Amino acid sequence: MENKYQAIMLGKFNVGETDRMYSFYSAEAGKNMFVARGTRKSNAKLSGALEAITYTEIFVSRGRGRGQITGAIPILNFSQIKQNLFSLEKVFYVFRIFDQLICQEEKDSEIFALLLEYLKMMEKNSQKEGEKILERKILTLGFLFKILEKTGYGLQMKFCVNCSQKLIPGKNWFSSAQGGTLCARCSQKEKGKIRIKDEAIKTIRIFLENRIGNFEKIKINSEGLSNLEFVAQEVTRWIIG
Repeated sequence: MENKYQAIMLGKFNVGETDRMYSFYSAEAGKNMFVARGTRKSNAKLSGALEAITYTEIFVSRGRGRGQITGAIPILNFSQIKQNLFSLEKVFYVFRIFDQLICQEEKDSEIFALLLEYLKMMEKNSQKEGEKILERKILTLGFLFKILEKTGYGLQMKFCVNCSQKLIPGKNWFSSAQGGTLCARCSQKEKGKIRIKDEAIKTIRIFLENRIGNFEKIKINSEGLSNLEFVAQEVTRWIIG
């Protein structure tokens, strides 16, 4: 029996002498992994369509064992991302976190659409190496906060996560362990808290309430961006180690 998937290629590793195992995420099968025979040979026809950061139609023959990739047709190659070192760094960083957040064969059409939209927007903003750095940083941060929410790690950014009181500008903290913002009073008892700026709070709210396609319009100063990046690092470190 042969199955067909429209998949976002995540990565690969070598098996045997000439084969590779490919990891991908699709709306039909979630995160999955199948072998492709002979793709390490110099004349292999399938290898290009199965490279990471490619949106590909995959054909999988399921017999005994896990199954085998028998065909692949690239839909979107994301060539601008692949030619841009900054974009490559950001996308592979996202893929590493995505891989740890998503369980094997756990499918979700919204998560698939979110990842595909992120890649399309990164492709659009990767035309030139030194341009639109801020936009790509914002796109990547926005995707991370949205995927955390989709996988059950949503953050409380409108009220104090502990006492539910309204946040007072300039006096708020953030706790990864508590899953959101803390008011000045509640933060006194919390270990591991970090200061969160008003601009970072506002931006995370925008992320969670909007599509990735709208993130290009977000404006944030360098201090606010640095704080936002620090919050994202703390959250992902707490969740996935």
